[in-house]
Amino acid sequence: MSSLPSQSRQKHCCERKNRIVQPDSLNLGLVGSWERFAAKNDEGVDVQPPEPAAFVIFSADGYFSQIVIPTGRNKVKKPLEDMTKEELLNRFQLLFAWRGTYTVSGNTLTRRIISHTNPNIEGTELVQEFRIEGDDLLILTRPGSKAEARFRRAQKG
Repeated sequence: MSSLPSQSRQKHCCERKNRIVQPDSLNLGLVGSWERFAAKNDEGVDVQPPEPAAFVIFSADGYFSQIVIPTGRNKVKKPLEDMTKEELLNRFQLLFAWRGTYTVSGNTLTRRIISHTNPNIEGTELVQEFRIEGDDLLILTRPGSKAEARFRRAQKG
């Protein structure tokens, strides 16, 4: 039996009552690695460049992992344990990672957060609308907001 919680087995490929459930076509289109290339703020204005860089992976078995890493950070030779609080904040403030399970219902993506660099977010759900346009993934970041993130299917190389 799958290790996913029972409510998470809804639309992804896993076992349900001892039979394999195949994901629907929208779920299959979502499976893969994506890199954010554009973003809009709450007013719908382009944020260029869309900093920090974001990468998300959706697996066929209903898991996701996302990481956001600020670009342009300077390399320093100072060990982390020798850095001041301010230096550490500058280095890691916009860096975060999270993982969990996801389900797809129509054009609604529901992500259940298992772990996050901010533990206050763990155990919550993020419900977003999405659509796939060729090799592009558009995620509307919050209901009622004009904010959105555009991802492109990652290419090897």
